[in-house]
Amino acid sequence: MKASSKKQPQFDPASLRFGQRVTLEVPVQLAVDGRALGRGTIRNVSISGALIETALDLPLYTNLVVKLTIPDGSTPGTRELGACVVRVDPAGIGVEWRDMGSVDITDLLARASNNAAAG
Repeated sequence: MKASSKKQPQFDPASLRFGQRVTLEVPVQLAVDGRALGRGTIRNVSISGALIETALDLPLYTNLVVKLTIPDGSTPGTRELGACVVRVDPAGIGVEWRDMGSVDITDLLARASNNAAAG
């Protein structure tokens, strides 16, 4: 799980995308097995997953925790969202949330929607 400058696009053909994608920019920390690996930035998000820009080279099906702060959600604070890598490409990783309907994900979507409406 090292930084890599040349990632070959890979994806899980069984992964499902649903829900409207919303563009945003949220810095995150990525951890695997309780160990912090590095940082990234969520670039777009939906109820089913997100695109995270990162230099980390994580293989498909890696289970990870995406740590972020939602400063203006209904319950602000640091969140830890379980996810699985379902796509790897030069821009970073595509993840699918392990708990797709959680309050933390809906708070993140609400923040993204509010930012889009304000911008």
